[in-house]
Amino acid sequence: MFKKNSIFIRMFFSYSFIIILSFLLFIGVFFYLFHLNLYKEFEDIFHHQYLQVEKQLQNQRKFNWSDSETAEILSHSLNQPGYHVYIVDETGKQIFGPDTNQESPVIPISDDILSQVQSGKLLSKGGFENGELRYTIATMLTTSINEVEQPIMVMVFNKLNHEYQRVIWMILFTFFIAIVFAGIILWFMSKRITAPLREMSEIARHYAKGDFSKSVHYQLNDEIGQLAKSFTHMAHELNNLETMRRQYISNVSHELRSPLTSIKGFIIALMDGTIPPNKQEHYYRLMRDETERMIKLVNDTLNMNQLEEGHYKILRTNYNLTDQVKTIIHKLEPHCKEKQLEIRLHADQDYHVNADKERIEQVFVNLIRNAIQFSNMHSYIDITLTREEQDVKVMIQDYGIGIEEKHLDLIWRRFYKVDEARSIKSGAGLGLAIVKSILDLHETEVNVYSKPGEGTIFSFKLPVA
Repeated sequence: MFKKNSIFIRMFFSYSFIIILSFLLFIGVFFYLFHLNLYKEFEDIFHHQYLQVEKQLQNQRKFNWSDSETAEILSHSLNQPGYHVYIVDETGKQIFGPDTNQESPVIPISDDILSQVQSGKLLSKGGFENGELRYTIATMLTTSINEVEQPIMVMVFNKLNHEYQRVIWMILFTFFIAIVFAGIILWFMSKRITAPLREMSEIARHYAKGDFSKSVHYQLNDEIGQLAKSFTHMAHELNNLETMRRQYISNVSHELRSPLTSIKGFIIALMDGTIPPNKQEHYYRLMRDETERMIKLVNDTLNMNQLEEGHYKILRTNYNLTDQVKTIIHKLEPHCKEKQLEIRLHADQDYHVNADKERIEQVFVNLIRNAIQFSNMHSYIDITLTREEQDVKVMIQDYGIGIEEKHLDLIWRRFYKVDEARSIKSGAGLGLAIVKSILDLHETEVNVYSKPGEGTIFSFKLPVA
């Protein structure tokens, strides 16, 4: 169900490792603190019994108890569940013990411990003796017993194995229950977190095949939610790009087929003599215009590719913008004759700018041709140059059909055509995309204002030379 190297498996085992490591650390710290607390409890018990034994030994001297009476009285204090108390002499021989038998053998206490205790120290030591875990505490008593001036009180806590085993089993049982519970919760959490990622991976394969109909459904606004939104947005943009690509192929095919068909027809007519000699020049001009149309389409496509791939480099120079606009107007006059348009230049002086002259000419040509295309018959196109601080503002205004507001943000896209349903020849939809790319390279913004039925205004600024 899940691949070996999937993010779900890595997440699940990573978190499981962290949880297990944390529990092991908890067990280690808990066991260590339990160990310290247990030994501290033993020392408190020893201190309490030490005071009781001292008091009873003092009562022996005060009331002249016999050894058997003292042993009988002390046996209740010296014999307790979990520990035994012994009173021994300097050699380790028992004086009083948990039972009343005064002839008990020597208590198993090493000479090293005896020597340390006789030096006045309180000795506490834990460890295994004869396979059993014990904890021994010993110190000297202040009250003498018969001929023994400095008796030693030894307390031995035995059967600690059971105590530790009980705690270990409790910890392990709790650890097992917690790990199982954490594992189940972690499994479902990891599965839920990675579910949208798996969904995106599956949808990406559909996108790779050109199917952009699916989208990621994720409601939370976390990082994965942002990724899901970006993924859906990417799919939407790819779908738009694919739609525009198909439209572009269709438009280019149509734009190339129409002039080629016309040129082919004219050539056949010229070759078989259908066109009389006195009309041949007219058809030669038509062939030239159709050829120029194809050349412009090819050049626009190449220019757009170069701009997108970053191969276009602008070369800024200082030049006369006013003269450049006048020259462009003269070049485009033949395009205005069909609609009887007049291009008017409004400039109160010669303006010099710092820009790439050749690229800015492309901007003017594309914007003016766009204005010619959408202008009404017997109309005007106004080009206005004004000074604004350190810039020259350029405005190109037509009084044609205008653009609806919903299209204004889309006209800069490659292959986008506002007049898709119209029958007029409108090119492949690359002109305005080229305009924006060139002006972006000049680090200036192009603005558009339009109102349907009243016309359109394009404006941008260029730095003064």
